[in-house]
Amino acid sequence: MRILMATMQLDIGGAETHIVELSKALARRGVEVIVASNGGAYEQELKEAGIRHIKVPFHSKSPLCLRRAYQLLKQIIFENHIDVVHAHARIPAFLCGLLHKRYHFRFVTTAHWVFSTRFPYNLLTRWGDRSLAVSDDIKDYLVENYGIDPEHIRVTINGIDTEKFSRDTDYSAVAQEFGLQKGRTRIVYVSRMDIDRSFAAHKLIEITPTLTEKIPNLEVVIVGGGNDYEAVKNESEAVNQRLGRRVIITTGSRTDINRFVASGDLFIGVSRAALEAMACEKPAIIAGNEGYIGIFDKDKLQICIDTNFCCRGCEATSAAKLQEDVLAVLTASPEQQAQLGAYARQTVIERYSVETMADDAMKMYISIIKNSKINEVSSQEFEDIDSYLITNPIRESKGKIDIMISGYYGFHNSGDDSILKAMVDSLSANRPELRILALSNDPAETRTIYGIDAIHRFNLPRILWNMRKTRLLISGGGSLIQDITSDKSLTYYLSIIYLAKKLGAKVMLYANGIGPIRHESNHKRIRNVLNRVDLITLREPSSLEELKRFGVTKPKILVTADPAFNLVAASPEESAVLTEKAGLPSGSRYCGIAVRPWKYADPDLEKYIAQIADYIKEKHQLEILFIPMQEAKDLPISQRICNLMKEKGYILKGHPTPSQQLGVVGGASLILGMRLHTLIYAAKMGTPVIGLTYDPKIQATMHYIGQEYTASVEHVNPLTVCRYVDKITKEYEELTAKLKEAGKISGEKAVENTQLALNLLDSCKS
Repeated sequence: MRILMATMQLDIGGAETHIVELSKALARRGVEVIVASNGGAYEQELKEAGIRHIKVPFHSKSPLCLRRAYQLLKQIIFENHIDVVHAHARIPAFLCGLLHKRYHFRFVTTAHWVFSTRFPYNLLTRWGDRSLAVSDDIKDYLVENYGIDPEHIRVTINGIDTEKFSRDTDYSAVAQEFGLQKGRTRIVYVSRMDIDRSFAAHKLIEITPTLTEKIPNLEVVIVGGGNDYEAVKNESEAVNQRLGRRVIITTGSRTDINRFVASGDLFIGVSRAALEAMACEKPAIIAGNEGYIGIFDKDKLQICIDTNFCCRGCEATSAAKLQEDVLAVLTASPEQQAQLGAYARQTVIERYSVETMADDAMKMYISIIKNSKINEVSSQEFEDIDSYLITNPIRESKGKIDIMISGYYGFHNSGDDSILKAMVDSLSANRPELRILALSNDPAETRTIYGIDAIHRFNLPRILWNMRKTRLLISGGGSLIQDITSDKSLTYYLSIIYLAKKLGAKVMLYANGIGPIRHESNHKRIRNVLNRVDLITLREPSSLEELKRFGVTKPKILVTADPAFNLVAASPEESAVLTEKAGLPSGSRYCGIAVRPWKYADPDLEKYIAQIADYIKEKHQLEILFIPMQEAKDLPISQRICNLMKEKGYILKGHPTPSQQLGVVGGASLILGMRLHTLIYAAKMGTPVIGLTYDPKIQATMHYIGQEYTASVEHVNPLTVCRYVDKITKEYEELTAKLKEAGKISGEKAVENTQLALNLLDSCKS
């Protein structure tokens, strides 16, 4: 299925974020999405998600722009064989409506807000053959003012990515950029700074001097840009001058909203931004141009739902009421603030998930394709959605699936990607006829790269449909049985295992790392589920001790090795091309550094790594090359460390494949590795390595490959690490030989995983 999203532009705003998140969620399900707009801040996010953007001047009412946009829109629809055109704003919907009247393609809309119904504006508004409305009052508006059949409208939500928006979000980058002070009581306000959107921002600025009398350490961060931004900024600076210090910080337009809201103690705003802050467990005051609701709690839930958190029809926002509520929250006890935040996040998780928003859109698309009523489309009808897909449809009607693989795949994480590649390559080499299906965050990419079937890891109906036909579920490899990421992650992987057993499949934990498990309550859950599986292989002995501690004793358990030990490295020539693209001088000897963000890290970790890198360059004449193993997460911290170095550092970019990263690690003279698979790559290639430990699995892997040089990232002593570098230089030949031998032995053990999996598959009933 091909969907065209048409909107005015992609600058900061609730509707724009809605479109971006919806497009990404649909793409994860295998739907091909094209976005047409005049562009803006979110273009890069779409690009990173693999979603095509086409620039069309939908932002202007000028006859020249409208004519150009009409021509481009027609060209896009027919050249790309679009199945459904989905418009999100008045100008795109008007032009789509004109084309639709002539060419009769499938045309739908989302109503994010209400428009003037006065002449001639009412003539410019088109709503398509099906519509989504983001609240009940907007649905009523569509029915009452435009006579739209209620059977053709579905009320949807502003879906929030609760992984991206969480209290654990690392906001150090914006803290450093804007000089946010530790120990401050911080209010964060987020909105588009247009004249018709910034009223509450002005009221917040107005009350700030009075607030500082009660809260001397107050810091106010106002995020957003628009046609009123200069006025907001000037008013803020005037208050700062009056107070004699910088209390109010204005940022302008930003796309990293998650970092700002995570930094705050209290959020003020409306609509999607409020929900994003609530997902970060922040107390929220719902206040905007259209009205005032106040402190979000159980008593305010219904009015917030009814108005889509936009306060339509509520009392006006006033300085007095805003000041009263701000002080009520910020002077409350930490326990009371935590309760408000916890309820806020619970509300988002239960009512405003991204997947629910994507389900609503899918129901609209299916209803128009099948000419059925939008609210009568069931989730079960998603099962045959593959008949509408344009890329590699899953052949669900053609018999059994031999192996379903569950893991952390489709997130552009080199370590986990290397596991999947090694597993698929090894299984397929032994049995080319195997039908393998993976659960992935990016099914289309997984199909393309690995040549196997894939479905989205959270598409439960399709998981159940395929699992009923699966002979063997492989869970792993990697560290799936752990709760350091979250209890939700552990619940997901245990649930997949449980469902597979319930539906009659054999289950193998494939070269897993076990733990860490923080919560003792999870021991029983792990024991109850894993004692049902048929076979467990582990990548290191310490994981075996963990399973024994949890009481997992029934299945056969063997210690083998990580599948990545069998990965084939890119050639030295291909690796050299990659390092030269990163700027590294041709033929340079280099030290590779692979770091990742970690919430419990030493506050000075980045400064210390920069000092260590400078020492390696000065003392040992090695260039410094940062190797982001998961670029989306590791690139920012790598760039910050580079900026802190006195010497010049280089960064490997462009999403290299696991084989290419393995080749780059093999070309290094030394590796400092915080990511687990950097250590495994180093062992396989015989590159001396220092382990930067943040998780027991790093220490366990270093012990497994016979290496002693480790340093905790929670308490870093750069002098100790520099001494390790000196020792490695003196013991270089011995260490290299020892590592190559460890890599060879581990590679042989990793092969055992494949044969054990195939033996288990052969024991399945056909």
